[in-house]
Amino acid sequence: MATGASTADAAIVLIDASKGVQIRSRRHAYIASLLGVRHVNVAENKMDLVDYAEKVFRKIQREFEKFLRVVNDGGQLMELYSLPVSALLGVNVTKGSEETPWYNGPSLWELLESLPSVEDTGNAAFRFPVQRVVRPDQHFRGFAGQIASGSISVGDPVTALPSGRKSRVARIVTFDGDLQESAAPLSVTLTLEDELDISRGDLLVRSGKEAELSRRFAASLVWMDRHPLDPERRYLLKHTSHTVPVRKLRLRT
Repeated sequence: MATGASTADAAIVLIDASKGVQIRSRRHAYIASLLGVRHVNVAENKMDLVDYAEKVFRKIQREFEKFLRVVNDGGQLMELYSLPVSALLGVNVTKGSEETPWYNGPSLWELLESLPSVEDTGNAAFRFPVQRVVRPDQHFRGFAGQIASGSISVGDPVTALPSGRKSRVARIVTFDGDLQESAAPLSVTLTLEDELDISRGDLLVRSGKEAELSRRFAASLVWMDRHPLDPERRYLLKHTSHTVPVRKLRLRT
């Protein structure tokens, strides 16, 4: 569940209407929230077993909304939508059904079709983790990677982190030719006007909108190893496109 949710834009939490909200449903919704899934669709299934009762649907809906408000307290806002379905009979799966006249919303298929295919990060601050330094010959030095957020144009000032060295974008190189401007989530190769010592794992940002640098941070973890997390051990952290050691762990449960 955690692996799948880490790259998902939306999640469907399937709840048995005859049993109500179970621990597994809460756990799946919590993991989705933890990993930043913005769109959570609650499909209250087996409505045929409760005679399509609106009272049962609303009770589960209120209970689940209350749970997500607690889970999401202070975090990124999640978009929650609940709908009554019967997978066995196809009720509200691909189209609306007469069995639930009190529900006027979209079917599950229509709901998924209406979701944005990708999150809009074009207006965010420019962030470009360097995945590879491209040096085919002595005349070309480029920095390849995928634009994580924001946009960049030829001539824009950029800063390399963590060194803080500054330059300007000379070229935006792609397989189909150079671009004058590019935005997330396109993968490109950037060349700079100055010869900077930049390596895999460094971060290119627009000058004036630098990312905050810190050696200490707080994070929520999904721990899946069979051995418990040991604060006294040293671990490796995957940071952008390189690996760094982690020390002095402090756990709060």
